[in-house]
Amino acid sequence: MEFLPDCLIHHIFSYLPLEDVLKTSLLCRRWRYAWTVAATHLTFDGKIVNRFRNNVDYTSFVDSILTRCISPKVKTFHLTNLRYNERVRSKLDSWLKIVEERFVEEIRLSFFSPFLYGLPASLYRLSSLASLEVSSCCFSLDAPISWPHLKFLSFENVKLSEDVLKAIFMGSPLLESLKLCECRSLKNILIDAPSLKLLVLVSTNFFIVENIWAPHLLSLRVSGDWWPSSNFRLDNVSSLVEAQLDFVFPPDEIRTDGTRRQCYFVKQLLEKLCGVRTIAINSWCLQALSVLEMEDEPALLSKCQNLILHPGISQWDLPGIAYMLRSSQCLEILDIRLTGDRCLKLKLDKESRGRFYFDEEDFWCSRKGNFQLLAEHLKRVEIAGLEAHSFGLKYLHALVKFVLGDIRVLEKVIIKADQCTQHGQESLQADVLSELLGVNGNLLGYGRASKMLKLL
Repeated sequence: MEFLPDCLIHHIFSYLPLEDVLKTSLLCRRWRYAWTVAATHLTFDGKIVNRFRNNVDYTSFVDSILTRCISPKVKTFHLTNLRYNERVRSKLDSWLKIVEERFVEEIRLSFFSPFLYGLPASLYRLSSLASLEVSSCCFSLDAPISWPHLKFLSFENVKLSEDVLKAIFMGSPLLESLKLCECRSLKNILIDAPSLKLLVLVSTNFFIVENIWAPHLLSLRVSGDWWPSSNFRLDNVSSLVEAQLDFVFPPDEIRTDGTRRQCYFVKQLLEKLCGVRTIAINSWCLQALSVLEMEDEPALLSKCQNLILHPGISQWDLPGIAYMLRSSQCLEILDIRLTGDRCLKLKLDKESRGRFYFDEEDFWCSRKGNFQLLAEHLKRVEIAGLEAHSFGLKYLHALVKFVLGDIRVLEKVIIKADQCTQHGQESLQADVLSELLGVNGNLLGYGRASKMLKLL
């Protein structure tokens, strides 16, 4: 290895993370300084530095590496878990200037501090940038934004305005993915960018969005803990083909009608998503829909063809599944991914709770007349995440029995159990296997409306 040519050594080092490249300096004397020329992935994590270099200050360590690195090209620059304050501001500016001069393609900045770092104006016109992730930072309009190659953009706890967001879209003609997490000052998200395909919204209680307008968007994901008073609108998402609702609302302790208002908020979102072909819904949203189902709320008219549900399969989730099935009369694929969580996630009064104590088979029998069109379209059902004693198995049986007995064009039903890893190999626990065999045994005994059905 000591006799490898420099060009080959540098080529190999260019694919390695910084930590591994630095370790090579111990292998042979000739390689001691090779990393300074070949390191292209400059990744610094404060937690790792503090763990292994107790006597080294994080900023001093980063400074020593960047000032010694003379690589003509830097692909990635990650600086995470840095305690930011005004004393390190000048350091940050100088580090960014170094990697900017090396045509860096990917930047990730993550700080923990009550103060926001003002991104330098030079970053706004970094033409080589393809991916940018920043947290605890702020933008200004002092300089025009020009990111002609940027494709991925992520903001967390970043001070943004509608004008800044508009300037970003105008200066980023290739932007495909945008993630906004806890951007508190941003109320209206207006996206007139034909290239943007994916929008991810994440909240931890303080992200209050009022309006989303994105006529060219193809995929929308909403997750996190949203403020009880949040009530954002989807004004125009007419091009969406995929939507994922993975959010929760904490119980509203202020308004007595908080739960009902949140349930109708979920329904209003789904009304705006009626033309979307693929929809994924978490257990909290399903339980919100369960409340509406038990109050005989009219169904939606959804064109969803691929429905992905993440329920706990309990009496709290089952009516929500029914609501989505009778709202999705064109459904072709039903994908149920069990979570094993049987807890009630909504704040319900005694009367509302009482509606959920029902016989599961009677529940489906009472609703048979609501699925005529669904019976002509649903072709595939997949249930994954089966765990022993982790959910009410009787609710699963009732659901599958209904599907087998009423869906006339059903072609395939697949049930998968979670596997545990023992000695490096995946295996089924005995109790899980026993329950899985019990489920399959019941399936074989159920009547089937479809003659083409395969059970796997």
